[in-house]
Amino acid sequence: MQEQATKTEELLARSTVYSILASPFAYPKEEYLKELQSGEVVASLKKALSLFSEEGEVLAAAEKFCEAVEKEMPSLDVKDLEAEYNRIFSMGLTCPHNETEYSSSHVFMKGQDLADIAGFYNAFGFKMSTEEKVLTDFIGAELEFMHVVTFKEHHALEKGDTENAETCREVQGKFLKGHLGTWATAFSKVLSATTHLEYFRTLGKLLDEFVAFDGKYLGVAPFEVVTVPAFSPTSEADAFTCGEPSKEDFTVKDGCK
Repeated sequence: MQEQATKTEELLARSTVYSILASPFAYPKEEYLKELQSGEVVASLKKALSLFSEEGEVLAAAEKFCEAVEKEMPSLDVKDLEAEYNRIFSMGLTCPHNETEYSSSHVFMKGQDLADIAGFYNAFGFKMSTEEKVLTDFIGAELEFMHVVTFKEHHALEKGDTENAETCREVQGKFLKGHLGTWATAFSKVLSATTHLEYFRTLGKLLDEFVAFDGKYLGVAPFEVVTVPAFSPTSEADAFTCGEPSKEDFTVKDGCK
């Protein structure tokens, strides 16, 4: 019983961390800035990661991120955050935040990769928002997907539904192995090299460390890790319009209930 309780607690903690990692990649809003400034985000992150006290690299990265939030956010307003977000992610594609810009060497591979990611979403009854112009391989969408699937596993275990819980666990491993885990490091390096804010720089490092940790937690390794960005920034800004889908932007039909 104690082992089961620990497992569900860890699931909820992992889901929380994925949610925290996804939120900053949405287009900045006043409400989220206030959450950062109030200490709510920092407190939630520290509480979630307290269950993984032996994971030194993840905890060190989280501490740096929390320090950056506490140092930089009080003096910023939402327009400051918008300006940096636009400079990094929108203007000239300084830091592409889509998987296929790193992993797909030609347009046909890109189409195949996008279709594969969409297959994961569709299998769980998710649909991308028609209001937000982002692709399925947007970093925020991939992180949000992991957040939701880990939460669904937690919910299934709480109900004693081991079959659906196992399905959710398998999907997490496959998605990290074939998608998120392959490009998190490359994205983190580009983000760190281009941002002017420690907030985004430490966020990238935390993302990298947590995805690596979660792969080990699930017992999977990426098919291939992109260590050097394979993209050349283009003017196709329409592929990187601002914003991200939130959990409410998905339509949940079935899957792990």
